[in-house]
Amino acid sequence: MWFKNCFIYYLSSDFEHSQESLQELLQNQSFKEIGRQETDAFGWVSPLGRGYESLVYGANGAYLLSMRKEQKVIPASMVKEALEDRVAQIEDAEGRKVYGKEKATLKDDILSLLKPKALTKSSHIYGYIDTRHELLVVNAGSASAADAFIELLIESLGSLGAVRLMGEESPGAIMNQWVLGDLPDGIEMTGQFDLQDPKDDRVVKIKGEQDLGLVQELLDDGYWVQKLGIRRADEFSAVLTSDLLLKSIKFDDELLKENDDIDSQERLARFDADFVLMTQTMAQFIKELIKHFKVNTDKE
Repeated sequence: MWFKNCFIYYLSSDFEHSQESLQELLQNQSFKEIGRQETDAFGWVSPLGRGYESLVYGANGAYLLSMRKEQKVIPASMVKEALEDRVAQIEDAEGRKVYGKEKATLKDDILSLLKPKALTKSSHIYGYIDTRHELLVVNAGSASAADAFIELLIESLGSLGAVRLMGEESPGAIMNQWVLGDLPDGIEMTGQFDLQDPKDDRVVKIKGEQDLGLVQELLDDGYWVQKLGIRRADEFSAVLTSDLLLKSIKFDDELLKENDDIDSQERLARFDADFVLMTQTMAQFIKELIKHFKVNTDKE
């Protein structure tokens, strides 16, 4: 349940749904198993896992959601080999060449035949809406996965005012200043740097505090910080990117142990306490991000 990669949005309009009304709206887009001839399927499932029906878990003003994605996996090599065999059969039998448009039709036919036999790959994308702090945070490994979550949420709700964090000044320039010594209170560098040359987009990856001299030289040469390893004292370490994403989040053991006194048999009580702790920790840090990078969060 602890998020590892956060795409962060602020709510640009009031979120007026209760947990009950949100549950009702999501029900219309609940997950249905992928069809025989479908390539993929998306839908909401319970964030609590199998055996639970509720599509929304609410605690302390935040609503946790889980989107399940199923996708048919058909290896490209299998399609290519089947297409080559089919083309060879036609050319041998009819004594003619098979060209582009006909090949495309044959490929579609092959995909239709293979889909019912294809392996199905499933994944879950979690996100929460923090109504107290007017935030939406999606735990996704890629921008396309985060976009799929947002699109399904908009489809379910009808509309959603959510905007990705964007600084009024260049985040890369601000992170450059951090590296040069103007680091905000409560944040430390972990020694991980990705620096980009604006001339040709070449990226230099550096890991290790002993290489700060090289980092300084690259910044003097006009490079920009693209990714920066940071640590927030006693809470978590992560990689902060120049488009204000948090990646590879690792929460500190001391923070994770805060709720250890809850009876291990009380699964929902521990889940609830951990969820509240995570959302509160992230809300405070995101508030500081908004301040440091001068994000305009004015509502529409």
